[in-house]
Amino acid sequence: MDRGSLMAVDAALQAIEAAGLAAGALDARRFALADGLPYRAPGQPTLFVPYGHAIARVLQTRGPVVTEGGAEASGLAAVAAAARLIARNEADVVLAGASQALQRPVLDHLRAQGFAARSAAKPFDVSHAGMVPAEAAAYVVVESAAHARGRGATIRARIAGIGHVFDPSAEPLATSGPAESGRAMQAALGDAGYLQNQVDLHFSCADGREAVDDAEGYGAKRTFGRHAYYAGVTTVAGTLGHALAASGALSLAFAVEALARQEVFPVGGLDAPDREMDLAFVRESRAEKLDCVLVTSLGLGGANVSLVLARE
Repeated sequence: MDRGSLMAVDAALQAIEAAGLAAGALDARRFALADGLPYRAPGQPTLFVPYGHAIARVLQTRGPVVTEGGAEASGLAAVAAAARLIARNEADVVLAGASQALQRPVLDHLRAQGFAARSAAKPFDVSHAGMVPAEAAAYVVVESAAHARGRGATIRARIAGIGHVFDPSAEPLATSGPAESGRAMQAALGDAGYLQNQVDLHFSCADGREAVDDAEGYGAKRTFGRHAYYAGVTTVAGTLGHALAASGALSLAFAVEALARQEVFPVGGLDAPDREMDLAFVRESRAEKLDCVLVTSLGLGGANVSLVLARE
């Protein structure tokens, strides 16, 4: 296996162990995989075996294996696909996420497009000048409530709403603007039946690229209105780097951890926020009551995904 598949299998096994799933714990025919395709440079060869297939072989699952595209948004799109498989009763348990290894063609492409920063990433900062590419593999176990309760599992959070939209006006190497970013957020809230003021924290995909930071920040203002001044906003990309395809699933894992700990995490690299954006950026770790978290991911070419998580 290549580096990306090794990372994927390792993360998958960790997720299975953390969920308390052991051999024989469920019907293999009701165990599915949803995997986000890794980010590839134009002209770079595609994967011979998708990581989701490699994981399914290792785990001996017999349910559907779904592969989602969407560039940086593919990992969160995979989690959305997992929730749909559960909702349609096509599986009891779905392992969902993405793995991203960094190869030379990817790094060269990111630099050539001006996406990669020459120093530290500074999401939402007035001096934002690019993102720092990172490797990661992040997978979560998505399970039907009945199945989880039946085996005595600890439910960490509930996927309350999904916003998965496409922006046909976005060029293949560009992200959507604030209107389409906000549309994905609003779609997730509508699917959950939640009002804007029920969201306590927004895990944004802002990564230090001006276009992404602006789309996320001003998209949130369009969606939340006055409540944008109160709901906390954070991102993991300033601290961990931008893990491309795995970034959305990584943000989701941190959002679940925030709900479990009842704690918010700061935006790394944020020194001087854009005053016109005027959002409630998290500047330091602190305890905070969290019942609802919004996670967002924008992909090059117009794939935009938002998930609403509710505390159990």
